[in-house]
Parts: sequence; C-alpha cells; structure tokens
Amino acid sequence: MTASALYATLGLSRNPFPPTPDAGSYFFTPRLEEDFAEIVHCIEARKGFVLLTGEVGLGKSTLVRRLLDTLQDKNCHSALILNTFLQDSALLSAIQADFGLPPTDSVDQGLAHLTEFLIAKHQAGDINLLVIDDAQNLSIESLELVRLLCNLETGQEKLLQILLVGQPELEQTLAKPELRQLKSRIIKHARLSGLERDEVARYFDFRVNAAGAEGRLSLEPAAADILHRATEGNLRRIHLVLDRCLYGLASTRASVVTAALVQRAVADLPALGDEAVAQVAALTGSRHRKAWIIAGLLAGTSATVAVAGFGLVSQQQISPPVVSVDAVVAAAPASPGVASAAVTALVVASAPVLAPAPGVVSSSGSATSASASKATSPATAPTTAVAPTEGTSLSPRGVCEGQLRAVATADDTLHVQRLPDGVTDSLKSSARLCRFAVGKELWVAWLGRNDAQQIAAAQQATRKVQGKLRSMGLLDTREPNDGFFGSKTGEAFARFQQQHGLAATGKPDELTFLLLEHQDASPR
Repeated sequence: MTASALYATLGLSRNPFPPTPDAGSYFFTPRLEEDFAEIVHCIEARKGFVLLTGEVGLGKSTLVRRLLDTLQDKNCHSALILNTFLQDSALLSAIQADFGLPPTDSVDQGLAHLTEFLIAKHQAGDINLLVIDDAQNLSIESLELVRLLCNLETGQEKLLQILLVGQPELEQTLAKPELRQLKSRIIKHARLSGLERDEVARYFDFRVNAAGAEGRLSLEPAAADILHRATEGNLRRIHLVLDRCLYGLASTRASVVTAALVQRAVADLPALGDEAVAQVAALTGSRHRKAWIIAGLLAGTSATVAVAGFGLVSQQQISPPVVSVDAVVAAAPASPGVASAAVTALVVASAPVLAPAPGVVSSSGSATSASASKATSPATAPTTAVAPTEGTSLSPRGVCEGQLRAVATADDTLHVQRLPDGVTDSLKSSARLCRFAVGKELWVAWLGRNDAQQIAAAQQATRKVQGKLRSMGLLDTREPNDGFFGSKTGEAFARFQQQHGLAATGKPDELTFLLLEHQDASPR
C-alpha cells in the first residue's frame, strides 16, 4: 500500500506525523505559546540576542520555521544558517550570502558590507534577523564572531536580531569564561521540553484533525499513557511511533489507536532503544517484543479483521497474509484465562476445517503444525472463549464440529465460542452452525470465511453491517454508508451488543457478527 493510499484509507489528506518539521500545523502548549510570544516580541522590539535550546526531537527546527512564517509579513529580512560546521570567515560568508550580499575577501570587509546593509534596512524600518540552527556545533571563535555581530547597533536598538538554536550542550559552551560577554547579551532564553502526559492525547487529536480526520480517529487513554512513557513526550519519537501505528490502523481499517498497537510499535522501533521498551513493559506487564503489525490485528478495534469475517461479506478471493499462530499466542495477554476478542478470533480461526499435512500453511494463513494444534488445545486456549474438548470425537463438541466439517469447503474456517446467557433463540437454524452444551454452558460452532483479514472485503462488509444496523434503527439514517467502521458505527454496534447480552464494547468480534447476521429473531 502506497503512503497516499494508506492515508486515504484513514480519511487523511496527508501524513499527520511527518518526520520533517511541519510548521503549518503547529501545536502550542501554554508554556510554548508564552515562550513563542516573548521571542517574537524580542525580535520585533529589536532587543538583540535570543537563545533557544532543547534536546533532539523536541521541535526546535519546527518552532524556527513557525517563527519565520510569523515574521514574513512584518518586513523581516532573515538569514537561516543550517550548516554550522562552517566556521569563522566561512560562517560570515554564509551569513552574507543568505542576506543576498556578494562575498568579500576578508572578515573585516565582510563585517563592513554587512553593517552597511543592516543600517540601510534599519533606516527603512525593516527587521534583520539571523537564525543559526544547531549552534552547539559552533567553535569558540565562531561564537566570538556572533558576539561581534551583536555589537552592531544604533543608539538604542540592535541592527541585527540573533536567534541561536541548539541542543543543551550549547548552554555548557556559553557558560565558559571566555564567552561570558556573549552570554551576558542574552535577552531571552527559551528551553523546550517534551509534552506532558495530559497533552499527548490533545496533540494526537490536533495533528490528525489538521490532516483531515475530522474526529474519526482517536487515541485510547491507556495508549496515550504508554506513548508518553515510551517517548517521554519527545515529539520526534511520538511521530515515529504514531506513524507506525497508522499502518496498523490502515491494515485493519480501525479508528482507535489502542494500547496494544502503541506497545507493538514501540517494540519494533530500534530508534527508541531498549529503555523505551522496558518503560512500556513496566507499565503494561508485557515482556514480548513482537512485530507491530500483529498488534494491529490484536487491537481491540481491529475492525477489518473482524468485519471481513462477517457472513455478509462477498467472497472475493484475495491471497491473505500468513499469520503465525505461535506469534499470535505469544503476543496474547499474559493473564491466564483472559484474552481479547481479537486474539480469540485469530486463535480459534487457526483450527483448520480440512486439515492438510503437518507443517503446511492453509489458504487462510493458519499454521497446522504441532505447535498450531497446541495453540488451540484446552491447555493454551482462553478458557472463556474455547470450549474444553471432552476427550473423544463423540463429545457434543466433536459431533458438532464433525457435522460442520462434512459441509465445509476449502474457503471455510471453523469458529467456536461460548454463548452469552439468553441469546440461543436468536440464532436461525443453519447447516453452517450448530450448538452444544458443556456442563451448564452453551456454545456455538459455525463456519466463516477465510478472507477475514482482507481490507477490500472488509469495506464492503462494513457497508452491509451499517445497512443492517440502520434497518434496525440502531444507526442514524443520516450517517453515510461509507464502509468505514468509525465511532458512530461503533456506537450502534455497541447498542446491538447490549441488546443481546454481550459486552457493549462497540468493537468487532465474530460472535456479534453471527448474531447480527441472523436477525429475524428478536433480541432477548
């Protein structure tokens, strides 16, 4: 999937979390807004020397671009120096060139020509601004040149406003005794910091909505906590993680970034380091370092995975990705006997209806090796979702599964799940499903399709789900039938689940789809 197609799938016009500075959608925290206003004031009032420092990835370059955009309509002539490995006379030549001045033969000539230029612009009422980014790379001699430029002034105003931008090492350099004169000229020192915990979710909303989401995408509170813990509020790191999460959302056509998705994205980003993974593990109790795309499949809002498994889906044949049962089980929650609906759906779907030879991967992408059989055995499968096998093929479950295998095709996948109390009568009789009892618990087994992970099929299926919910009065008829499992569809889905005694999660799962498909009976 191309980048543009990925963003279009999510209803976005562009990448909301680009790796490069994006001054057009600048997020102001209260403290940053205050610092920004003071920097603008110092420049407009021609007070001279401003210092901006912050760790890598906190948005220094983005702030500079925002500042230059703000001053663009205020008669401001600016020179932006990015190559700070230029030193002494080479640095002065770069400053002259950025102001549009011709090169000179010496530093003295360069300073003289620059002074003439600055005086002329000042008399015309213009502002002259020099911005040096990555200034921590400047030598002592180059910083002394900056001090000389600071001395260019009229009786009351500086001819050249200077903004030095750098990492915290710049502060250490300026603290050296030989630079005390330069340090004494600093009018404003702004130190950037990372986002606070409560700002992460607002930042996500701001960025995705600026990119066209219009409220369709959201970040779970638990996901925001994990994101803040792993990135320490660092904007560049936040962008790395959330950009990876967008692929997880697009692959499942989901609308909510979950804690599981963020956790897997963090684990798959070497740039964050093992410390970030350890921070997440401390917060979530997870010890697995699995591929992020599995998290997209395991996320509670894996709309595409579940929606495409709905029986209303058209049976378009698409080669599905291979999903390892071992990887899915390894990535499952650590709590014994508990698993998400998405984990349950994947593990149960891994049981082949028509078992091929050992070690062969079926057309559904399910491993049928000994480890796969073990994954769906009573010892490892979630006890709340998979009925215990009673030891013989003549058990109620064995008889039920045998009946289904007799009518199954190569495109079918067997699903088994316990029914909530009171919903048995909602299921129509069908050769593709049967019910059985284990003790006092009622269970259902049914045949679904193997294209449960296909996005193309899921979009069509979601439209049919929306039509079904709309016909039942659970989804507003004014809502578009767009095939996007967004918040409104999720709310209608939750109302249907509540009517049928299911947990009203609003999240897709196979059992809810089974009940929705058989809606010629009244809910309990």
